[in-house]
Amino acid sequence: MSASDGLFKPSALVTGAAQGIGLAICKRLAAEGYPLIMADCNDVVHEAAACLANTGFIVKSVQLDVSQTDEVRDLPRRCKELWARLGVLVNNAGISPKHQGKKKLVEEMDLEEWLRVIDVNLTGTFRVTQQCLAVMKRNRWGRIINITSQAARTRTPVPGAHYAASKAGVTGFSRVLAGEVAQSGITVNCVAPGRIESAMTRAVDGAVNADLVSLIPIGRLGLPEEVAAAVAFFASTDSAYITGTTLDINGGNFML
Repeated sequence: MSASDGLFKPSALVTGAAQGIGLAICKRLAAEGYPLIMADCNDVVHEAAACLANTGFIVKSVQLDVSQTDEVRDLPRRCKELWARLGVLVNNAGISPKHQGKKKLVEEMDLEEWLRVIDVNLTGTFRVTQQCLAVMKRNRWGRIINITSQAARTRTPVPGAHYAASKAGVTGFSRVLAGEVAQSGITVNCVAPGRIESAMTRAVDGAVNADLVSLIPIGRLGLPEEVAAAVAFFASTDSAYITGTTLDINGGNFML
């Protein structure tokens, strides 16, 4: 699908878009014809966006720290015409600090690290979502997809308590928001990845990942493209009667 096909789709904003799951989501949405706003705190987002633009897709890159309120509030000005047709938001930006490949226990964790994770993962999702709601309500259409985690649904041994709490908070936030905006033609859903091949999973010892794979019925780590496929479904008109739900992408490691 070429850039011209994107004229018939709303634009999509993806945070944490420079690599890993976020980049896979961007590639999938671009292939399905959505003009993209790729946002990331790392300036490599511009290179990633250029690669997509060079293949014929409509792409705008924005360096954005979702923990900075002023930067988020400036998005409409920076994105211009793509903002006016915004219809899809994917809140993917998130952090999960490790120390020599391991999490800190609650008793070891300093308040600064706790607050930073909550600010990026949970409050960042709130900031960006709030900024997008006005244009979605004006357009009477929207798809908000929040990337949570298996850690929000059940105990997992690798992420710290701050990460699990932040992602559980996003899940609760999503349910409440789904009820508030449904009459405006906006749906809100979560995609909860389990162990996915990414920079975040590679930050831990390989033996840890091997042990985790042994617990996954499908017998492997997930792929970013498999998460992107779920996001693409929630972004589409096919998901119009689904809101306030969570889709688990974990190879059967957690079943509910």
